[in-house]
Amino acid sequence: MKYLHEKLTNNSLKERISFTIILFLIMFLGVMIASYYLLPEGLLKNKNPMQSWETSGNNFILTLQIFLYNMLSVLVIIFGSLFGQKKDGETNYLSFGYLAFFALICINGVVLGTWSFSVASEPVPLLDRIIRTFDLIHRAGLWEMMGQLLITCSTAHIAIIQTSGKSTATRKTKEIHLAKPEKIALMIGFVLMLIGAVVESIAINAMKIT
Repeated sequence: MKYLHEKLTNNSLKERISFTIILFLIMFLGVMIASYYLLPEGLLKNKNPMQSWETSGNNFILTLQIFLYNMLSVLVIIFGSLFGQKKDGETNYLSFGYLAFFALICINGVVLGTWSFSVASEPVPLLDRIIRTFDLIHRAGLWEMMGQLLITCSTAHIAIIQTSGKSTATRKTKEIHLAKPEKIALMIGFVLMLIGAVVESIAINAMKIT
């Protein structure tokens, strides 16, 4: 756990992103495979009441709908990033934004593993599910998850409520400063989320036509 803490809280943004990508792939693929074999198909289908909204037939409007919906996950990540924790002797605070991000990744893994998409489609074999995840032209999942990942890593040091052992300290919001690489990574993260929304909107309306 100490090694994990050091990597995720590293002062180097590049180090944080690289290690988080590794954890993301292990967790996402692991949860997807495990849920494919252990959980019933369609387990989470229509379980999220916030997904019950009418999708527009206009790609531009649908893109905005999807993008704004996905911003809810970003708000959860950024809110979690306002809290940090470390043990005595550790240098940096571990952002709770990571907890939010990996929880979302696990949910995505279960959704894909159990084929619980809100838009009805024919389930495909496990290998095809894995391959389709990396189809960046037709699948939005990886775009969106990588966007969330960059946002998580870039805001990993913005905690204003910091807990060390049994003591808790607070900072003022004006004390939060993102370094230039963090600002760039944050903006790229939002761009990836937008690209994901475009890809998903095109895919949804294409399914309606067929």
